[in-house]
Amino acid sequence: MVFALHIVIALALTFRLLYRKLAVSTTLGWIIILFAIPYIGIFFYFLFGDHRMGRKRLHQSAWVRNFYQKRYGIDDDGAAADALDVSDAFRAMSQSIGADSGFHVTHNNRVEMLEDAGEILDRLVADIDAATNTCYLEFYIVEPEGRVTAVMEALVRASKRGVDCNLLADHFGSKALFRSSWLQRLRQAGVDVEASLPVGLIKSLSQRTDLRNHRKLIAIDQTIGYVGSFNLVDPRLFKQNKAVGEWVDIMFRLEGHIVDSLGVVFNADYIFDTVGLDIDRKALRDLPTDHPRETAPGNVALQLLPSGPEIHDSLIHEWVVSAIFAARKRVSIITPYFIPDETLTLALKAAQKRGVAVDIIVPERIDSRMAQYASESVFSELLRENITIMRYQDGLLHTKCVLIDDTVSMVGTVNMDTRSFYLNLELTLIAYDRGLNRDMDALRARYLANCTPLTLEEWTARPRFRRLQENVLRLAAPLL
Repeated sequence: MVFALHIVIALALTFRLLYRKLAVSTTLGWIIILFAIPYIGIFFYFLFGDHRMGRKRLHQSAWVRNFYQKRYGIDDDGAAADALDVSDAFRAMSQSIGADSGFHVTHNNRVEMLEDAGEILDRLVADIDAATNTCYLEFYIVEPEGRVTAVMEALVRASKRGVDCNLLADHFGSKALFRSSWLQRLRQAGVDVEASLPVGLIKSLSQRTDLRNHRKLIAIDQTIGYVGSFNLVDPRLFKQNKAVGEWVDIMFRLEGHIVDSLGVVFNADYIFDTVGLDIDRKALRDLPTDHPRETAPGNVALQLLPSGPEIHDSLIHEWVVSAIFAARKRVSIITPYFIPDETLTLALKAAQKRGVAVDIIVPERIDSRMAQYASESVFSELLRENITIMRYQDGLLHTKCVLIDDTVSMVGTVNMDTRSFYLNLELTLIAYDRGLNRDMDALRARYLANCTPLTLEEWTARPRFRRLQENVLRLAAPLL
């Protein structure tokens, strides 16, 4: 009787999987787990298998984003893409992104690339101290210790002088913040600190609780923004017990109309994590809705691309794969977590075969043994195609970027893995600019100076048991 009940439940969940039309590997993986592990497989499915944030949020998200896009004046018809200095393929891709997400290309932006953690934190403190109206921060990890305390103090000062300060931090990633004395101190000063995607046993019964808000963005006075891979942590202290060295990151400081796009993303996330799903127009208008200016200070063309389970399609995954297929000269990927699916692997191999120079820079050591083994399982396949793999030695290289030819750069929070492409709330900035691409190429060269190449001969000489570990752990990639 107990076994028969398990079969009935497993069959019901199998029909659900077939109805959802997931990737074949993901569907087959879950079906095997459901039938091979009585009841435990069903338990795991309810915890991790249902890729959802709730149907109501999925439907509401587009409406909320569209409201702010119209109020901020970024809901144009995509004509700005026609002025891009890129190939026809990338022009069409930018128009497609605009049509699907509502975030169109914006011109006349200024970009500063910041790669030193101390400089990032110092510039952020200075911008918060100069804020007059609003100061919005959204991070996956906030650890208020070391040099980060200066940012916390700046928020306290800003709030006390009347600036509207909101800090949205992922509930799981920012456990250190929510357990610290800084939480009460910030709130007492008037800073609105909110937990994004709260986790808990009760919530796991109604929604998947391993989804993460992995975004890192800042919008100050709707005129200055930050986006990149940098969490609000002090690398000299963060995860030093993992023996991977200091984390190495990049952040873009932005001025111009692209900051309006950052404001839209923050407002939408903030609304759902504070008001919930019963949103009315009054709640939307409680956040700034004014378009701040008519002119912008630079000449860089930028486009913001958010992605996550609250959006119908995996837009970032689609863009990365399409960009690799559209490349004509080179594809350079820098990422800490590299677990490509079959589509991404095929795109990289096809690019190399048609004469495109493909290279991948990853850290030699990362903070997750499971992710490292899953990543390394694909190295042999890529090395056999003469794809260059470089391993960074001087700390955990956490920068996430893709450089295509000499015109297009992608920087943001997205790792090259299934979790980033399909599960996390992520944020990517796409730059269509030759000058910025040269700056990013110079950054890549600085990383390469601290890298060692991985050769096929060296890699095939590793122990057989290590290969087995890699291949077993790779099986989990489509499921997690």
